Amino acid sequence: MQKDCHQTQNDYHTCRSHISEETNKWRIYADQNIRACQEYVERYLGDAISAYKLASVGLSHAINRSGEHEALQLELNHQEAMRTALENSNEILNQEVEALEKERAKLSRQLQNFVIELEDAQRDLEVRDLERVECDRNHRDLITCEETLNQADQYKANNEAPSSHVLKQLTDQVKVLQNQGRMKENMLEEMGFTINNAKKSVQYWKAKAELLVEKIDSRSRRDVLKTYGPGPHYVRITLSLSSSPDVSENILLKMAPLDMMSHTIQIFLNLIEEKIYVGGTFILAREHILAAAPIDAFDPENNQILEEKMREGGYIPDGALLFHQYSPEYPHKKYTVGFSSTGGPLFYINTQDNVELHGPRHIDNEGDVDGDPVFASVVEGFDVIQRIHALPRNEDDSLETRVQIVDTYVVDIDGNAQI
Repeated sequence: MQKDCHQTQNDYHTCRSHISEETNKWRIYADQNIRACQEYVERYLGDAISAYKLASVGLSHAINRSGEHEALQLELNHQEAMRTALENSNEILNQEVEALEKERAKLSRQLQNFVIELEDAQRDLEVRDLERVECDRNHRDLITCEETLNQADQYKANNEAPSSHVLKQLTDQVKVLQNQGRMKENMLEEMGFTINNAKKSVQYWKAKAELLVEKIDSRSRRDVLKTYGPGPHYVRITLSLSSSPDVSENILLKMAPLDMMSHTIQIFLNLIEEKIYVGGTFILAREHILAAAPIDAFDPENNQILEEKMREGGYIPDGALLFHQYSPEYPHKKYTVGFSSTGGPLFYINTQDNVELHGPRHIDNEGDVDGDPVFASVVEGFDVIQRIHALPRNEDDSLETRVQIVDTYVVDIDGNAQI
């Protein structure tokens, strides 16, 4: 009995020890599972937090993009409104240009009629001058005959009467000369009347031409202010030299004050804005000037295109200007820019003081001549002008190498295109 109890006690202790070991194993296993669950939860929460942060950043970017989209949409609406306004303004401007072209054609016809009347008056004056010379000669003949008669009368008084035949011839001759004298006097009177009428006609057409010039200049000033603002107005010309075709060279011009020559400035700005010079070249380099035009002597096909552009714009064959403007306050100094005597589109840069050559002057057989229109001055690109002027030339002073005008812009004082 005692032995069984002792055995039972041993089994109890063995079972208890086994249970303790199993409990420790399960506790360790449970701790490991708990740590694994904690790590999993921590990883899950970390991923969730990262995903939340990314979602927050994405939402913030989306909100910003939405704001940017709205701002962009507003800017697009603004640009569309500006484009519509510019199209309307351009349509109105085209209508005004058409009206100005009609007025220009009317003025040209009136000026042509004026020139014809002046030529007729000049021919009448020449005829009258010839008639006056003939009348003076007849008057001298009459005086000679009268002197002869006086001598005959005196001879008769001295009882040395001439034959009746000679007296009759002299008397008839005197009557003929007297009749011719009266006819010449009548012709001189008519000539004076015609000359007075011609002078009145000249004064009338001169006054009308001055009024039209003033009206066109005023309209040109208004159009420049409307299109380009009050100024100062600048023009940038971009060039390409054949020696370095991949390098763009620039010349910047500053226009003369608008009130000084509104019509000339408007025409040049229009030529620049219509790209009439683009594709043209610098065609001439003389000691005193450097000339450019919508002409390309190196490419006949391009030259034909340039000529058609000028013809469509009404710039040839009568020139771009309706009338010449010259101000002694803006003379042909070095690095100023002027139109040729034909009134453009050809323009030239003075490479020296050319006041005597291109300003108002007197020319034999032509009389007093107005100065060529000078309307701008170079403010940047002096080195470019000097390099072009130093290029080799042909016998007629044309350039041997091509200097092409790549583009032209009307710009503001900061160099930004205005249109």
